[in-house]
This record gives sequence, C-alpha cells and structure tokens, in this order.
Amino acid sequence: MEDVFDLTGRPPRGWMHALFGAGPYGEDVGRCVPGPPAPESVPVPLPGGGAYVYLLVKVASWSDPEDPIAVYSATGPVPVPPLSALERSWLERRKGRRTPS
Repeated sequence: MEDVFDLTGRPPRGWMHALFGAGPYGEDVGRCVPGPPAPESVPVPLPGGGAYVYLLVKVASWSDPEDPIAVYSATGPVPVPPLSALERSWLERRKGRRTPS
C-alpha cells in the first residue's frame, strides 16, 4: 500500500481517509486509501515477509459527504497459502534430482 498522508484536512484527489484497528497502521493519523469506493481489503507488506490484511468494516463521513472515511478492522498476519498438488509434485521432482559432483 502506498503511504499517503493528508496534512490539509482532505485526502488527495482519488483517495479517501481510512481508520485502521491495530496492526502496522493502527496508530496512524491521516492515512488514506484509494477510493471512493473503498477497497474491500488492504494488504500491508510486513518487513519480514508476508502481509497484514485489513478488511473494510464500513464507510462513513466526518460529517461532510464529500469527505468519506473507510473504517477497517485488523485481521493479522496472513498465513502463507498451502502448496497446490502441482507445486508439491514439482518440489518432489526437484528433490529427486541430484546435482553432479
């Protein structure tokens, strides 16, 4: 996710304010996301690999309909997806090959 901070009180054109619960952006103020409409999920890369995914809870307003705000809940680190049967067969074939010495 691109880092976009709003210091003017309004998000940049084509973006909207976002509030995040916990996680890497839990305490950020002024964070914005692309939209409206707000994306249903916002994956945030973690420094050690993987991602932290926020899911959209609702879209509201600061009291100005022209200034929407998306509220996201934290879901935590996303596990690495399991290997498919095809990927497992490739790994097994690779293990079976021996490099010439």
